[in-house]
Amino acid sequence: MTIKPINTKTMKKITILLLCCFCFFSSYSQADEHLEDDELLWQFSLGTFWVDSTMAQLVGAESHFSAPGLLIDAKIEYKNFYLNTHSGDFYGGSDLGYQLIIENDWGVDVIMGSYQQPFNENGYYDRDEEVHELKGIKEREADLSLGFAYYLSHGKFQTVAELVFDAFGESDGWLFHLDTTRNFELRNWDVWLNIGANYYSSAFIDYYYGIDADEATAFRPEYVVGNTSSFYVQLQADYPIAQSWVFSAGASGFAYSSHIVESPIVHSRDARVVFMGVKYVF
Repeated sequence: MTIKPINTKTMKKITILLLCCFCFFSSYSQADEHLEDDELLWQFSLGTFWVDSTMAQLVGAESHFSAPGLLIDAKIEYKNFYLNTHSGDFYGGSDLGYQLIIENDWGVDVIMGSYQQPFNENGYYDRDEEVHELKGIKEREADLSLGFAYYLSHGKFQTVAELVFDAFGESDGWLFHLDTTRNFELRNWDVWLNIGANYYSSAFIDYYYGIDADEATAFRPEYVVGNTSSFYVQLQADYPIAQSWVFSAGASGFAYSSHIVESPIVHSRDARVVFMGVKYVF
Protein backbone atom coordinates (compact mmCIF):
# COMPACT_ATOMS: atom_id res chain seq x y z
CA MET A 1 0.00 0.00 0.00
CA THR A 2 1.33 3.44 -0.96
CA ILE A 3 1.03 6.19 1.62
CA LYS A 4 0.41 9.55 -0.04
CA PRO A 5 2.17 12.55 1.49
CA ILE A 6 0.02 15.27 3.04
CA ASN A 7 0.07 18.42 0.90
CA THR A 8 0.62 21.94 2.18
CA LYS A 9 -3.04 22.94 2.10
CA THR A 10 -4.11 19.91 4.10
CA MET A 11 -1.41 20.52 6.69
CA LYS A 12 -2.48 24.15 7.00
CA LYS A 13 -6.11 23.20 7.57
CA ILE A 14 -5.18 20.59 10.18
CA THR A 15 -2.94 23.09 11.98
CA ILE A 16 -5.64 25.76 12.05
CA LEU A 17 -8.27 23.33 13.29
CA LEU A 18 -5.97 22.11 16.07
CA LEU A 19 -5.24 25.70 17.04
CA CYS A 20 -8.93 26.53 17.21
CA CYS A 21 -9.63 23.43 19.30
CA PHE A 22 -6.91 24.52 21.71
CA CYS A 23 -8.41 28.02 21.91
CA PHE A 24 -11.89 26.58 22.42
CA PHE A 25 -10.94 24.49 25.42
CA SER A 26 -8.62 27.08 26.93
CA SER A 27 -11.38 29.71 26.76
CA TYR A 28 -13.43 28.00 29.47
CA SER A 29 -11.24 29.59 32.11
CA GLN A 30 -11.85 33.02 30.55
CA ALA A 31 -15.63 32.83 30.14
CA ASP A 32 -17.14 30.53 32.78
CA GLU A 33 -19.90 32.96 33.68
CA HIS A 34 -21.02 33.18 30.05
CA LEU A 35 -20.97 29.43 29.49
CA GLU A 36 -23.29 28.90 32.45
CA ASP A 37 -26.02 30.81 30.61
CA ASP A 38 -27.78 28.38 28.24
CA GLU A 39 -30.28 30.96 26.97
CA LEU A 40 -30.53 31.36 23.21
CA LEU A 41 -30.56 35.06 22.29
CA TRP A 42 -31.68 36.21 18.87
CA GLN A 43 -32.76 39.19 16.83
CA PHE A 44 -34.07 38.88 13.30
CA SER A 45 -35.35 41.22 10.61
CA LEU A 46 -36.64 40.63 7.10
CA GLY A 47 -37.20 43.32 4.51
CA THR A 48 -37.91 44.16 0.89
CA PHE A 49 -35.31 46.47 -0.61
CA TRP A 50 -34.27 48.00 -3.89
CA VAL A 51 -30.58 47.23 -4.37
CA ASP A 52 -28.34 48.88 -6.94
CA SER A 53 -24.82 47.45 -6.98
CA THR A 54 -21.74 47.64 -9.17
CA MET A 55 -18.87 45.24 -8.56
CA ALA A 56 -15.23 45.73 -9.55
CA GLN A 57 -15.66 45.17 -13.29
CA LEU A 58 -14.28 42.09 -15.00
CA VAL A 59 -13.28 42.53 -18.64
CA GLY A 60 -16.29 42.03 -20.89
CA ALA A 61 -18.62 41.00 -18.05
CA GLU A 62 -21.69 42.63 -16.60
CA SER A 63 -20.86 44.17 -13.23
CA HIS A 64 -24.01 46.20 -12.55
CA PHE A 65 -27.10 44.79 -10.85
CA SER A 66 -30.26 46.71 -9.99
CA ALA A 67 -33.44 44.98 -8.77
CA PRO A 68 -35.72 44.51 -5.77
CA GLY A 69 -34.81 41.76 -3.36
CA LEU A 70 -34.95 40.43 0.18
CA LEU A 71 -32.35 41.38 2.76
CA ILE A 72 -31.93 39.70 6.12
CA ASP A 73 -30.37 40.88 9.35
CA ALA A 74 -29.82 38.25 12.02
CA LYS A 75 -28.00 38.10 15.32
CA ILE A 76 -27.98 34.78 17.15
CA GLU A 77 -26.04 34.06 20.34
CA TYR A 78 -25.74 30.86 22.36
CA LYS A 79 -23.23 30.67 25.17
CA ASN A 80 -20.10 32.13 23.55
CA PHE A 81 -21.10 31.27 19.97
CA TYR A 82 -22.70 33.81 17.64
CA LEU A 83 -23.86 34.36 14.07
CA ASN A 84 -24.15 37.91 12.69
CA THR A 85 -25.40 39.05 9.28
CA HIS A 86 -25.68 42.68 8.18
CA SER A 87 -27.81 43.88 5.26
CA GLY A 88 -25.64 46.94 4.70
CA ASP A 89 -22.39 45.00 4.43
CA PHE A 90 -21.99 43.68 0.89
CA TYR A 91 -18.28 42.78 1.19
CA GLY A 92 -18.33 39.93 3.67
CA GLY A 93 -21.58 40.37 5.53
CA SER A 94 -21.77 37.32 7.77
CA ASP A 95 -19.64 36.07 10.62
CA LEU A 96 -19.76 32.88 12.61
CA GLY A 97 -17.73 33.31 15.76
CA TYR A 98 -16.76 32.17 19.23
CA GLN A 99 -15.80 34.61 21.99
CA LEU A 100 -12.45 33.57 23.46
CA ILE A 101 -11.80 36.55 25.73
CA ILE A 102 -14.50 38.92 27.00
CA GLU A 103 -13.54 42.10 28.81
CA ASN A 104 -15.38 45.37 29.44
CA ASP A 105 -13.96 47.26 26.47
CA TRP A 106 -12.12 44.66 24.41
CA GLY A 107 -12.26 41.03 23.36
CA VAL A 108 -10.79 38.31 21.16
CA ASP A 109 -12.88 35.98 19.00
CA VAL A 110 -12.35 33.08 16.65
CA ILE A 111 -14.27 33.94 13.45
CA MET A 112 -15.20 32.32 10.16
CA GLY A 113 -16.63 34.03 7.07
CA SER A 114 -16.22 34.93 3.40
CA TYR A 115 -14.49 38.07 2.18
CA GLN A 116 -14.36 37.71 -1.60
CA GLN A 117 -16.99 37.53 -4.34
CA PRO A 118 -16.80 34.37 -6.50
CA PHE A 119 -16.94 34.44 -10.31
CA ASN A 120 -16.31 32.28 -13.36
CA GLU A 121 -16.04 32.65 -17.15
CA ASN A 122 -19.59 34.05 -17.16
CA GLY A 123 -18.65 36.81 -14.71
CA TYR A 124 -20.20 37.45 -11.31
CA TYR A 125 -23.71 36.48 -12.34
CA ASP A 126 -24.92 33.34 -14.06
CA ARG A 127 -26.28 34.16 -17.49
CA ASP A 128 -26.79 32.49 -20.84
CA GLU A 129 -24.55 34.81 -22.84
CA GLU A 130 -20.90 33.81 -22.97
CA VAL A 131 -18.29 36.38 -21.94
CA HIS A 132 -15.73 36.02 -24.72
CA GLU A 133 -12.97 37.83 -22.80
CA LEU A 134 -13.26 35.42 -19.85
CA LYS A 135 -13.66 32.18 -21.79
CA GLY A 136 -11.27 29.53 -20.53
CA ILE A 137 -10.61 30.86 -17.03
CA LYS A 138 -11.16 28.55 -14.09
CA GLU A 139 -13.92 29.16 -11.58
CA ARG A 140 -12.95 31.36 -8.63
CA GLU A 141 -14.86 30.07 -5.62
CA ALA A 142 -15.74 32.12 -2.55
CA ASP A 143 -13.22 31.89 0.25
CA LEU A 144 -14.16 30.38 3.60
CA SER A 145 -11.70 32.02 5.94
CA LEU A 146 -10.91 31.27 9.57
CA GLY A 147 -8.96 33.37 12.02
CA PHE A 148 -8.97 35.77 14.94
CA ALA A 149 -10.65 39.11 15.59
CA TYR A 150 -9.65 41.69 18.19
CA TYR A 151 -12.38 44.13 19.24
CA LEU A 152 -11.81 47.44 21.04
CA SER A 153 -14.40 49.97 22.20
CA HIS A 154 -13.05 53.48 22.71
CA GLY A 155 -15.51 56.28 23.39
CA LYS A 156 -18.23 56.21 20.75
CA PHE A 157 -16.13 54.15 18.34
CA GLN A 158 -15.68 50.41 17.98
CA THR A 159 -12.63 49.11 16.13
CA VAL A 160 -12.00 45.56 14.97
CA ALA A 161 -8.84 43.98 13.56
CA GLU A 162 -9.08 40.56 11.90
CA LEU A 163 -6.42 38.20 10.63
CA VAL A 164 -7.90 35.29 8.71
CA PHE A 165 -6.66 32.42 6.53
CA ASP A 166 -8.60 30.89 3.66
CA ALA A 167 -8.60 27.60 5.52
CA PHE A 168 -11.43 25.91 3.62
CA GLY A 169 -11.18 27.67 0.26
CA GLU A 170 -8.81 27.30 -2.66
CA SER A 171 -6.56 30.37 -2.46
CA ASP A 172 -4.15 29.16 0.25
CA GLY A 173 -3.79 32.82 1.27
CA TRP A 174 -4.60 35.20 4.09
CA LEU A 175 -5.91 38.72 4.61
CA PHE A 176 -5.84 41.39 7.31
CA HIS A 177 -8.98 43.44 7.90
CA LEU A 178 -9.26 46.64 9.95
CA ASP A 179 -12.30 48.87 10.43
CA THR A 180 -13.87 51.31 12.84
CA THR A 181 -17.57 52.06 13.34
CA ARG A 182 -19.31 55.11 14.79
CA ASN A 183 -23.01 55.13 15.72
CA PHE A 184 -25.00 58.38 15.70
CA GLU A 185 -28.47 59.05 17.06
CA LEU A 186 -30.05 61.94 15.13
CA ARG A 187 -33.54 62.45 16.54
CA ASN A 188 -35.34 59.25 15.51
CA TRP A 189 -32.62 58.16 13.10
CA ASP A 190 -30.01 55.52 13.94
CA VAL A 191 -26.97 56.07 11.73
CA TRP A 192 -23.84 53.90 11.37
CA LEU A 193 -20.65 55.07 9.67
CA ASN A 194 -18.07 52.39 8.98
CA ILE A 195 -14.60 52.96 7.48
CA GLY A 196 -12.14 50.15 6.83
CA ALA A 197 -9.34 48.58 4.85
CA ASN A 198 -8.14 45.13 3.81
CA TYR A 199 -4.66 43.85 3.03
CA TYR A 200 -4.55 40.68 0.91
CA SER A 201 -1.61 38.32 0.63
CA SER A 202 -0.41 37.62 -2.90
CA ALA A 203 -1.67 34.02 -2.74
CA PHE A 204 -5.16 35.16 -1.72
CA ILE A 205 -5.72 37.90 -4.31
CA ASP A 206 -3.81 36.11 -7.09
CA TYR A 207 -6.25 33.21 -6.87
CA TYR A 208 -9.01 35.59 -7.98
CA TYR A 209 -7.33 37.99 -10.40
CA GLY A 210 -4.14 36.25 -11.48
CA ILE A 211 -3.83 34.27 -14.73
CA ASP A 212 -2.29 30.79 -14.65
CA ALA A 213 -0.41 29.26 -17.56
CA ASP A 214 -3.34 27.03 -18.53
CA GLU A 215 -5.63 30.10 -18.70
CA ALA A 216 -3.29 32.24 -20.79
CA THR A 217 -4.08 33.14 -24.41
CA ALA A 218 -2.59 35.50 -26.98
CA PHE A 219 -4.80 38.26 -25.56
CA ARG A 220 -4.67 37.14 -21.91
CA PRO A 221 -1.05 36.65 -20.78
CA GLU A 222 0.03 35.00 -17.56
CA TYR A 223 -0.16 37.38 -14.65
CA VAL A 224 0.65 37.22 -10.93
CA VAL A 225 -1.03 39.67 -8.57
CA GLY A 226 1.16 40.85 -5.71
CA ASN A 227 0.06 41.88 -2.24
CA THR A 228 -2.93 44.19 -2.58
CA SER A 229 -4.99 46.50 -0.37
CA SER A 230 -8.52 47.84 -0.54
CA PHE A 231 -10.43 50.60 1.20
CA TYR A 232 -14.12 51.13 1.82
CA VAL A 233 -16.69 53.33 3.53
CA GLN A 234 -20.24 52.33 4.47
CA LEU A 235 -23.18 54.38 5.73
CA GLN A 236 -26.51 53.01 6.93
CA ALA A 237 -29.51 54.77 8.48
CA ASP A 238 -32.63 53.29 10.12
CA TYR A 239 -35.86 55.12 10.94
CA PRO A 240 -38.82 53.53 12.83
CA ILE A 241 -42.07 54.08 10.93
CA ALA A 242 -44.39 51.88 13.02
CA GLN A 243 -44.21 49.25 15.72
CA SER A 244 -41.67 46.64 14.52
CA TRP A 245 -41.39 48.33 11.09
CA VAL A 246 -38.22 50.19 10.11
CA PHE A 247 -37.22 52.16 7.03
CA SER A 248 -33.59 51.45 6.17
CA ALA A 249 -31.22 52.93 3.59
CA GLY A 250 -27.51 52.79 3.00
CA ALA A 251 -24.59 53.12 0.64
CA SER A 252 -21.14 51.55 0.33
CA GLY A 253 -18.06 52.45 -1.67
CA PHE A 254 -15.05 50.18 -2.22
CA ALA A 255 -11.76 50.38 -4.15
CA TYR A 256 -8.73 48.11 -4.66
CA SER A 257 -5.16 49.34 -5.05
CA SER A 258 -4.63 50.88 -8.49
CA HIS A 259 -2.38 48.06 -9.75
CA ILE A 260 -5.25 45.54 -9.66
CA VAL A 261 -6.33 46.81 -13.10
CA GLU A 262 -3.06 45.50 -14.54
CA SER A 263 -4.65 42.05 -14.39
CA PRO A 264 -5.81 41.00 -17.89
CA ILE A 265 -9.29 40.20 -16.55
CA VAL A 266 -9.92 43.36 -14.48
CA HIS A 267 -11.36 46.51 -16.08
CA SER A 268 -12.06 48.66 -13.00
CA ARG A 269 -11.02 48.56 -9.35
CA ASP A 270 -13.98 50.19 -7.61
CA ALA A 271 -17.40 49.00 -6.48
CA ARG A 272 -20.48 50.56 -4.93
CA VAL A 273 -23.82 49.58 -3.44
CA VAL A 274 -26.92 51.65 -2.70
CA PHE A 275 -30.03 50.18 -1.08
CA MET A 276 -33.35 51.40 0.32
CA GLY A 277 -36.37 49.61 1.73
CA VAL A 278 -38.54 48.57 4.64
CA LYS A 279 -37.92 45.74 7.09
CA TYR A 280 -39.86 44.04 9.85
CA VAL A 281 -37.98 43.43 13.11
CA PHE A 282 -39.04 40.31 15.00
